[in-house]
Amino acid sequence: MNPLRGLRNVYNRSYNKRPIITLCITNGILGALSDGLAQAITYRNNHAQQLPEQLKQHREDWPPQPKYDVYRTFRFALYNFSIAPLVGKWYMVLDKYFPMPGVGKPGRDLVAIKRMVTDQAIFAPSSLVMFFTVMGLIESGNWQGVQEKFRDAYSTALLANYSVWPLVQLINFKIMPLQYRLPFVSSLGILWNAYLSWINNASKKEEEAIEKEQEEQQPQLYHKKEQIA
Repeated sequence: MNPLRGLRNVYNRSYNKRPIITLCITNGILGALSDGLAQAITYRNNHAQQLPEQLKQHREDWPPQPKYDVYRTFRFALYNFSIAPLVGKWYMVLDKYFPMPGVGKPGRDLVAIKRMVTDQAIFAPSSLVMFFTVMGLIESGNWQGVQEKFRDAYSTALLANYSVWPLVQLINFKIMPLQYRLPFVSSLGILWNAYLSWINNASKKEEEAIEKEQEEQQPQLYHKKEQIA
């Protein structure tokens, strides 16, 4: 038996019995793969040059990157695992409000466009809000960390999203059956999720460097105040 066909059959049987948990596990595994890829490319100098300016102003002060950060991969996999039910439900909502005509019937292209536009207008920006909010809270434990994520990375990631995902989602909504949409997007999205992991981690390191610089400046400011007094 063809390995891909066998994998598809296993997936279909699992999805038919337990659709939500199947989506969660699949998305979690693909999220872990994405972060592993991101960690392989993040700290090479030629890739670091492609970061937005606001994310590399203090790059020389970033703490050294461990060879492999297993906790970072776990965070990213857990996030992808957790959001799978929401994404799956979202695709069901789009199916309900924009039903696709049968194969060979007119109007399929228009329905796919409506689904894609709705997805990119509503879900794309809100999913990035959720991503940077959750990651900011997990990594910093406070809302200031969330604000820093949005200041440093949100607009960059949203613009990158609109340069990639409209075409992918148009294909997804037109061709893919419902049970394959999230795995299809997540499989093609390995590079996208690697990018999100990359830019999120760069934002984290940049803020750590800024905080370290501020801590080092505080004793100097205190000493100057004592001299003035």
